Amino acid sequence: MNVEAPPRHTQHGQQSHEPPAAARAAGIVVALTLAIAILAVAFALPAVESAPRDVPIGVAGPAAVTTQISDQVGQAAPGAFAVTVYSSEEALRQAILDRQAYGGIAVGPQGPTLLTATGASPAIATVLGQLGTGMAQKTGMPLRTEDLAPLTADDPRGAGLAASALPITLAGIVPAIVLLLVLTREAWTRFAAAVVFAPVAGVSIAALLRFVFGSIDQNFWGVAGALSLGIAAALLLVLGLGSLFGRIGLGIGAALAVLVGNPLSGLASAPEMLPSGWGAFGQLLPQGATATLLRSTAYFSGAGATTAIVVLTCWVALGATLVIVGALRQTRAPAPLT
Repeated sequence: MNVEAPPRHTQHGQQSHEPPAAARAAGIVVALTLAIAILAVAFALPAVESAPRDVPIGVAGPAAVTTQISDQVGQAAPGAFAVTVYSSEEALRQAILDRQAYGGIAVGPQGPTLLTATGASPAIATVLGQLGTGMAQKTGMPLRTEDLAPLTADDPRGAGLAASALPITLAGIVPAIVLLLVLTREAWTRFAAAVVFAPVAGVSIAALLRFVFGSIDQNFWGVAGALSLGIAAALLLVLGLGSLFGRIGLGIGAALAVLVGNPLSGLASAPEMLPSGWGAFGQLLPQGATATLLRSTAYFSGAGATTAIVVLTCWVALGATLVIVGALRQTRAPAPLT
């Protein structure tokens, strides 16, 4: 004999219309499946669609030769490279060191030389090497290769720097969540803690890259400063959104960082290797600007870092403003995080 369970009632004595447990469970399964699918697309799509697009490179040498090389590059890899002709090999070298070009071919009395900068992007340096090898085989002319910004001997593939993308992103999310959940009413203390955490985390990650992974061997404090600024930009933004909008703001900030900023940062490849338009957009986000600033300080003594610094400074200012507005609002009408 089956006995029906009595209907559930609210505190006012009315029957509850809460969906059955099976329906709620099904909704959770669907929501989680959709979230995992979005996460997979966000991380996998940039990798699947990775290919050089208008990568800036240069050529230098006699006019007839540079024209021939430019034509050969266009035929060998249509749309992959944007070729600029430089007046001399020295000008091309300086452009590469200033991060205006990823590499190029210089033709001199001793023959052609392929100039690369692996520190700017190991992926693009590999593509340039393949391009140079193919052109050399086609013309029968030997091609010397010179790396103007090589990676370290302890990390010749640059794996440590590429793998740091997600930890850097998390360093801008996790502290914001913890601070908002633990210090629910101490808004100014949260702000101070975030400001202190950013340089501490920046120096810590730089120390790991230098002394544990061996991914950098110069300009330690420049790298630490770049990481500190990047973490501060992301952390204050997420903290500000959470301070103003509660858990919804935290969710939006975290989702933007993990699903958009991290995959589009270009740290694992290069902005020019991402789908058209998305690489440039990623450079306007904290994670993309941090990636560019990190490579500039790690391998180019800060060259090409101006735009990234401006972008990160703007995000720091915006995040700090949001945090301050949230703190002032909470001071007037204090309420726990909802």
